[in-house]
Amino acid sequence: MPDNGMTELDLLVGSMFTTLPDEDRESYEAEREWLTDVQNLLRDEGVEVDLLANPGVEIWEGGIERYHDLFLLRLIAVYLENGQDITPLLAPGFEFDEEPDPMLAAIWEDEQTTRFPHLIKHQGEGGYYLPVDFPEPIWIEEEPADDEDEPTTESVVSFGSSTALQRELVELEGMLDQAGVKLEHPVRRCLGVLREAADVSVANGLPIIVW
Repeated sequence: MPDNGMTELDLLVGSMFTTLPDEDRESYEAEREWLTDVQNLLRDEGVEVDLLANPGVEIWEGGIERYHDLFLLRLIAVYLENGQDITPLLAPGFEFDEEPDPMLAAIWEDEQTTRFPHLIKHQGEGGYYLPVDFPEPIWIEEEPADDEDEPTTESVVSFGSSTALQRELVELEGMLDQAGVKLEHPVRRCLGVLREAADVSVANGLPIIVW
């Protein structure tokens, strides 16, 4: 569960429905139509999952204090799997350059593989993790809102596997142990929240919603 302090990134394990039919039937039906379309698109990618079950169910909430902690965890994962020294990344006050790290950029551009695709190649803010095992996160275009007052913009949302994420985090946790990363370091707390969310998702067959 999140601390009493504010968090920049929130996670929920539960239904992807945000509205119940007795609250707002029109919004519920619109969500149901969207989730049905997403299910079909995921099926086309070889992922079978039921996104329509258990509307309104929420069984776990957690939060990550800063986006920085998630991005740093990703960078440390890349450094460790490539045998790079992570000491500079662990220094208090470490800040990212304006340009992304070349190794991370190579992974995002599919120029380099990684053992941690569901941690690294998922949206930094937003997206979902599904309790189904598949090799790489799947990115799906969202339909633009039908609103004349809003500019038409295309957006995409990523769907990762909480099952695969769970495995990745177990492996990464062992690597952090070997590297001597202290338990009180923010990336450890970040990993702990992600790990708990993945564990609950897999155990209960429910998605993780990230926002």
